[in-house]
Amino acid sequence: MKKINPPYSWLTISLWGICFICHFKTFAQAKETPKQRIAAFYKWYGKTDAIPFEGDCYEADGIDITKIDTKCVQKYIKSIETTGLFSSLYIKGLQQEFVSKQSEIKKKGFADGIDYDRYTLSQDPPTEKDLLLALNKTSTSAINGNKAKVVVNLKKPYKVTYIYSLDLENNVWKLSKIELK
Repeated sequence: MKKINPPYSWLTISLWGICFICHFKTFAQAKETPKQRIAAFYKWYGKTDAIPFEGDCYEADGIDITKIDTKCVQKYIKSIETTGLFSSLYIKGLQQEFVSKQSEIKKKGFADGIDYDRYTLSQDPPTEKDLLLALNKTSTSAINGNKAKVVVNLKKPYKVTYIYSLDLENNVWKLSKIELK
């Protein structure tokens, strides 16, 4: 009996089909959109007991930091990292910020502290409810490859615009930068 090989075109179609399925599967694994990821961030932020307080890692004179507890900082960064909400770029920037403050303390005896909420860049942060409402009603998002931006226009309790930059890491959108306009 003569052995019949499949036609070349069938093989080509099969290979293209496999490539398409693999590409679609990878693209589909990003289960949340950037806006949904910001909503998850807001919900995490709304649980104040879930947010570690970095101020516990400092000794200060007013808002100037005079000493940093490095073990506390490592624990703080680890707790932020384990939320899964923040990109490796954000975590590296946070680590570098604490290294810079430590260096500044060695040079000058103090470093500038922050006197605002790190996640809302505000001394009087909006509520989770206000943030989610603005996200659902007055926000825009744009995706460019593995980068995304979500712009949220908050109108209550005061007018402010948040710009969130996200990176796609392991098919999950993660915050890499928070800006205020």
